[in-house]
Order: sequence, then C-alpha cells, then structure tokens
Amino acid sequence: TGIKRNVLNFVEKLTYSCATKVYPNSFSLQHIIIENKFCKKGKLKVIANGSSNGINTDYFNLNQISDIQQQELEEKLGIKKTDFVFIFVGRIVTDKGINELVAAFQSLSKINSSIKLVLVGNQEEALDPLLAETKHLISNNKNIISVGYQNDVRSYFAISNCLVFPSYREGFPNVVMQAGAMSLASIVSDINGCNEIIIDGENGLIIPPKNEEAICNAMKKIVENKELTLHLSSNARQLITSRYNQQLVWNAILEEYRTFEK
Repeated sequence: TGIKRNVLNFVEKLTYSCATKVYPNSFSLQHIIIENKFCKKGKLKVIANGSSNGINTDYFNLNQISDIQQQELEEKLGIKKTDFVFIFVGRIVTDKGINELVAAFQSLSKINSSIKLVLVGNQEEALDPLLAETKHLISNNKNIISVGYQNDVRSYFAISNCLVFPSYREGFPNVVMQAGAMSLASIVSDINGCNEIIIDGENGLIIPPKNEEAICNAMKKIVENKELTLHLSSNARQLITSRYNQQLVWNAILEEYRTFEK
C-alpha cells in the first residue's frame, strides 16, 4: 500500500512498456494487469491454460509409487490404513496459511482422532515465522506429522487423501497441480492460480483465504462426505492432464515462438 505500492506499480508499467509481448501465467493475473492498466490488453496472452511450465504427469502419477513404498512410509510415520490423511506441501510459514491450517486441524482432531496432518517443507524462522502457538501445536499434537523438506514428495502424496493449501497469495502453484496429478482432492484458497487449477466441487473445494473456520469446515466435509471426496479424487488427475500436461504447454510455447517467424 501507499508509496511502496505506487513505486511497484510504476516498475510494472515500465517493464511492460519495454516488452514486445507480456505472458501472464494465469488468466487471473491477466485480469489484474488489465484492471491496474499496466499495459494494453492486446499485448497480453496466456500460454495454453496457464502455468509457467506445466507439469510432468508421467512423473507425478500414483502408479509410480508401489504399494510397498506406501506401506513402508505409513509405518515410518505411524499412519494406519484407517486414518484419513491431509497433506500440506510447501514452506511452513505464515504466508502459506499454516497458522490457520494447524488451528483448524487442532479443532477437528479433538472430535476425530483418526485424522492426520502431514506437513512437508521447512520452517523459515528468519523470513516469515509461525506463531508460537502454532509451533507448539505442531510439536505436541501427535496427529500432526512434520517431515521437513523432501526431495521427492510423490510418496507423501500417495499415502494422503487430500491436499490442504490455504496460501494467502500465489503465482501458479505447482503443488496443487502435483497433488491433482497424483489423484488427490484439494482444498485451496480463493486466490490467483489456485482458483484456476481447482474447479470448486469438481476436483476440490475453494475457500476464502485467512479463514480458520472455512478450512475446518472444508476438512470436516471432506472427511465425512466419502461420496464427495471420491468424486473430487476421481476427477483430479484428468483435469490436470487435460489442461496442464507439460508437453501441451511446451507445444503452445513453441507455437508462440513460431508466430514471430511469420
């Protein structure tokens, strides 16, 4: 806000004025650029259906993770077959909605002891630390499993039932595409990128950002309504492969380059 916002807006306009074409990575971002009059609409184009590079849907595929791998990880983390597992993947910081997520899970776990929350990612104390209360709950709630940063998140997706991604702001989040490609339903904030990858009621649920109660209600709905969860999960992969498959995005980028040759 204020002077800082005005300076940033000026830099945006200056940058766009020097560009031949401007490629927002989502339709939401394109709308923001037009709304703020950063450049003329004719200069803008979203490649394919958005995203920066698409996603390798062969790599992010549930078939890549064997039953034995899943079983070993479940045993390592103390997860039972009867547990319902929520997962978050990303930086464990305030900006990602972790304070609200942990508080919501704490409330829900008091009435349902068979749910688990797996947190995959590092805390960043120097940049965007969590509330002290949140850190206490992560350390002391036995149903919250924090595993830190992982090079390969596919096994963690494979043992989970639903991604919860209550971020405050995003560009075009890879995590939501990855989870969908791994056939997971998602609960996401109604923010740029997330609200394009997820179609509410089709492959996930969209909730207001910074809203602990909304997170809790959505998680409760996912756990209790098995028919809904099955519907969301069964649609998840197809809606990613049909819109964000990496080869599809690459082909669209190549076609865009070829327009400059004509």
